[in-house]
Amino acid sequence: MKKTLVALAAASAVAAFAQSTVTLSGNMDVAGVAYGGTSYGAKGTTFTTGVGTSSTSVINLIATENVGGGLVVTAKYGLDPRTLTNDTFGVTNNPRTDTTGATINPAATVRTGLNRDEAFIGIAGDFGSIKLGAPNAPSLDTHSASSPMGTGIASGYTLKGDATSMWTAVSNTRYSRSVRYDTPTINGITGVIQYAPGGDEAAVVGSTAYVARNVPNDRTATELGLRYNNGPLNVNFTNLSQTAQANVTGWLAVTASTAGQTTTFNYVATKTNTLGANYNLGSTTLYYGWANGDSLASTTSQTKATGNRLGVKQNFGSMDLLVQYTAIKATASGSATGTTAKVSGLRLDNNLSKTAKVYLGYEYADNGEAAASTSTSKGTRTTTSIGLQKSF
Repeated sequence: MKKTLVALAAASAVAAFAQSTVTLSGNMDVAGVAYGGTSYGAKGTTFTTGVGTSSTSVINLIATENVGGGLVVTAKYGLDPRTLTNDTFGVTNNPRTDTTGATINPAATVRTGLNRDEAFIGIAGDFGSIKLGAPNAPSLDTHSASSPMGTGIASGYTLKGDATSMWTAVSNTRYSRSVRYDTPTINGITGVIQYAPGGDEAAVVGSTAYVARNVPNDRTATELGLRYNNGPLNVNFTNLSQTAQANVTGWLAVTASTAGQTTTFNYVATKTNTLGANYNLGSTTLYYGWANGDSLASTTSQTKATGNRLGVKQNFGSMDLLVQYTAIKATASGSATGTTAKVSGLRLDNNLSKTAKVYLGYEYADNGEAAASTSTSKGTRTTTSIGLQKSF
């Protein structure tokens, strides 16, 4: 009898194990890049997995198990290898100076290695899916629906040094410590909600540092999304809101403490709407993006952010030509004009297989302000790249 029970237990364990799968997948993208333009410190060449590539490099570990009753549990941990690929060692940056000899960036040790990408544990069934941890945000999905470039060269997703940060002025990539729920898809329509809670305790201040608390004093963020994916038409809409923050240790706050004296940085509530859509016409796919609301980086008063995007992807057999234009206008409270940042460019992909390609890319970025000899955030920047990408 005892042997029979042991045998049954072993069989059950084997059956349960058979329902579990662990997969390794990912993407590597490295480009040779030449930079130019009027922005201070913009010129140079390098090989990199950062700016100038066609996609984001990532290594994904995914464990999936069918637990019965139509339920599937998934754990995903994404590793970002870009820093490790570019450097592999901790380095000390040399201080940079402006044309007058004044120090811009002091020497500092930069730690390199693997960073974290998307990471969550989730459960899915007839009710939809729930993800806990750091899943990608609905506003990133909306951006992707409007951009043939993804978040790569000429996508306009970010623009280093610009006050609007281009599309990230109205969109977040992901939140740590959040929950995301996707409803079941009915007639191509899916609803999404993501919630990132924050602590409301006032900042606790020591003589030289802030005392850690159990609940991080982040800003509360909520994203409500609606998407339609049916046939050639795909449409995503996201409403993103952040609560006000009145503590020195908040989401966007810059801490300051000298001999027990503190400076409090207040951040107003922000809300923005984004729309992303694409339509497939066979060998041609058209893309459109729209944004309107408050810049997510607003501080003591709201900075309005409005934007539009146009894109097209044209297939020529094993070749794809992608062209895109993105503009975001930031208007500070009380301003009558505002500043418009623009990113435009193109990419030509030669698809060697379904998972490998070599590409040529070009981007022209203008943050809307005249170049200055003491600032890397003003002026124009051009990026020209040739790269190789392989997913697995």
